[in-house]
Amino acid sequence: MVSISFLGGCREVGRSAILIESKSGAKCILDYGIRFKNENRLPYDTNLSNLKAVALTHSHIDHSGALPFLYKTYEGPFFTNPVSLAIVEVLIRDMIKISDFPYPFGFRELEKVKQNANFLKNKVRYKIKDNFFITFINAGHIPGSVSILIEVDNKKILYSGDINTQLTNLINPANSLDIPELDALIIESTYSLKEHPDRDQLEKNFVEKTTDITENGGSVLIPAFGVARSQEALLILDKYNYPGKIFLDGLARKVSKVYLDYPESIRSQGIFKNALKKTKFVIRRKGRNIAKNSVGVIITPSGMLKGGAAIEYIQTILTDPSSAVYLVGYQVEGSPGRGLLDNGIFEFSERGLKKHTIDNIKIRAKCEYDYFDFSSHADNLHLYDYIDNLNFYDNSNDIFCVHGDNRSTTSFASELVKKGYNSVAPEIGEVYKV
Repeated sequence: MVSISFLGGCREVGRSAILIESKSGAKCILDYGIRFKNENRLPYDTNLSNLKAVALTHSHIDHSGALPFLYKTYEGPFFTNPVSLAIVEVLIRDMIKISDFPYPFGFRELEKVKQNANFLKNKVRYKIKDNFFITFINAGHIPGSVSILIEVDNKKILYSGDINTQLTNLINPANSLDIPELDALIIESTYSLKEHPDRDQLEKNFVEKTTDITENGGSVLIPAFGVARSQEALLILDKYNYPGKIFLDGLARKVSKVYLDYPESIRSQGIFKNALKKTKFVIRRKGRNIAKNSVGVIITPSGMLKGGAAIEYIQTILTDPSSAVYLVGYQVEGSPGRGLLDNGIFEFSERGLKKHTIDNIKIRAKCEYDYFDFSSHADNLHLYDYIDNLNFYDNSNDIFCVHGDNRSTTSFASELVKKGYNSVAPEIGEVYKV
């Protein structure tokens, strides 16, 4: 039988890592990420002898951040695609550079990840060992994101990675009709308990409110994840012909340039390029000062206000009643962004030797603040639709719910059991047979 070991992403969002092992002992790792809290940030430690391949669903750090740790000892192939590798390099370099946490790897190991990269096109079946194949399938989450179909010992297992089945401005959606008949499914559960608002109406409201603020002399700060969410926010503003100035700062600027280099990874290079032409890239402190003193929109990481260039802008914005902070991504419990939404107070504290670090900020917002749910994850309705459209072999309907908090994963698994599936929310270190 095929073994599935869950090394991370179990009843949590972070350090996603799954180990697939054939009956002959050949192994393949799907994702190898980190989490940003607690001391234990790497995936669960297990025996990785006879590891034949590593494959990545997408570039986000919670799926890719620990890859250099693998390549301290592993010398085998790393399967990804060009845009994901390019973004992985940007993100991990940035993480190593700015983090105070003593990660047990560095730039040398990151170079080994790059050296061992093999690019795999979507829907192309690739043999990694006898009776052991992988296939990439579009996941619709961010540019380059894939689900991974594993065919091993005549079993078919799909690892969804992070999926989105709704069309966005940046990329095309995942489609469960692309998936063959399965024996087992490993699926994300991030929004299994939540329904997203109507996307078209949300976009219109976002642009209308942004336009009202800036036409009345205020500025709008949009803290957004540098990978995909910043670019999505930019495309929404362009789609509805936002008339004011737009500034793009920090990691969002670097990632946007990468997407231009890989036009096949986004829906329309022409639309994206046109939107960027209307955007002012913030370079160095002089450019940041210009953005601070201008009326317009500033799009910049970090999406949860945990750090990044957003911290350099937010003190000015928060104390200006004519301005606004519009959050466009998930705000985890305890994050500064969540605190702002819940209490109207921004609190930020950071320790370290990094340049321009600002410690112990606490400001009650005088400006407007709001949240726009431009998620790139499928919500509960679309997760169930995705699963309902899949076909399972007779007596083979195992579903493993991962990548969600304890309540999301366990509740999702329980509901799927009621629908007739053999579903569980695995805990870290658990091994299942298929």
